[in-house]
Amino acid sequence: MENNIEKMSISYTAEFIKDIPKLLKMFPPKHEKVFGHHSTIAFKPSNLDGINIGNESMIKINGRVFDEKGDALLVDNPKSNNKNPHITLSCSKGISPFYSNELIEKAIKAGKVEYFKNSFEIEVVEGYSDGVNDIISK
Repeated sequence: MENNIEKMSISYTAEFIKDIPKLLKMFPPKHEKVFGHHSTIAFKPSNLDGINIGNESMIKINGRVFDEKGDALLVDNPKSNNKNPHITLSCSKGISPFYSNELIEKAIKAGKVEYFKNSFEIEVVEGYSDGVNDIISK
């Protein structure tokens, strides 16, 4: 696939979780809206420069934060543009997955991040979403 995809067709680039049920079994979601789908690299990027569609790798899970609205895992995602790379696990009804960014900031400031003694690893595949479909193969 060429990197000249129209800007409007790239909703976000990400490391997509290959085995979501495995992730959710390892870390049961705290809320009714369940995600556990990806770790964002960039939101609404202008192109796919630096994205290796279909590249499989492992991502480290280092900690977890949650409150009454959201639930997220902190990860090592060196490609991510997020200040605090993460995987949104779940949210309460009416809460957007974007809330994870605010949740993590608040938890770090309050010292309420549950950092794991040993990190966990999960398989991911690099790709992008056009807002409807995940494109993870060339």
